[in-house]
Amino acid sequence: MSYLQGQIAVVTGSGSGIGKAVAEALCQQGAHVCIVDLDATRAAEVVEQFKAKGLRAADYALDVSNSRRVSEFFTSVEETYGKLDILVNCAGYAATSLLDEMDDEAWTRMLSVHADGSFYCLREAAKIMKKHHYGRVVNISSLAAESGMYGHVHYTAAKYAIVGLTEVAAKELGPFHITVNAIKPGIIRTPLGEQGLLANGVGERFERVTPIQRIGEPKDIARTAAFLVHPESDFITGTSIVVDGGFILMNEMDTVVCESLRQV
Repeated sequence: MSYLQGQIAVVTGSGSGIGKAVAEALCQQGAHVCIVDLDATRAAEVVEQFKAKGLRAADYALDVSNSRRVSEFFTSVEETYGKLDILVNCAGYAATSLLDEMDDEAWTRMLSVHADGSFYCLREAAKIMKKHHYGRVVNISSLAAESGMYGHVHYTAAKYAIVGLTEVAAKELGPFHITVNAIKPGIIRTPLGEQGLLANGVGERFERVTPIQRIGEPKDIARTAAFLVHPESDFITGTSIVVDGGFILMNEMDTVVCESLRQV
């Protein structure tokens, strides 16, 4: 029997990329998943794709940076399904800008989507989960929250904030049998990644310097999320799991030595 049978899940940013992969993984384990995305058309398309595979899902359009809309959405979820078992905060985006060239709008927008959005959704989900003394929350942070990422000060700050949110929420919600964990993806092959870090052949270099020798796929993050929301993963909380194929282990010396030895 699928281990999420009968459970209700909300996955934000699930219209594409990592969020979509996570949503599908949860559906495959029997959960009914609310596909939540800023783009209503994209969310609806995902639901149709899932239903064609015999999976249970419903689509919702939501701007997670809008506190009032988030509150209304979770009220609707509770009214419709009577409970909420799983929340996965995947909504987000990336942009590049040097510190001294960044304007206020770019900074504020990045923090509002990633940090505020994760907080708003977690706050409302917690209210429902506490009533039932059960819940699983997974926040998507980033490898940028390990050591920062050049040219991404707003993105890095937001992803560090998500780690702090995860740790405090885990302490406060633990007594209610609600676990809260984070995933820090490395270089993942998503539509967003293809337009950013993986553009112009840079992806090939990332492959060479990653011990696993490949770029991550959305399913790699989805499998980790599926593990963290398992009912039997109840003693894991407040942690951040790096999923990067070993990329963060490498430094410039490793890269130089590795390339040198491969030429021998």
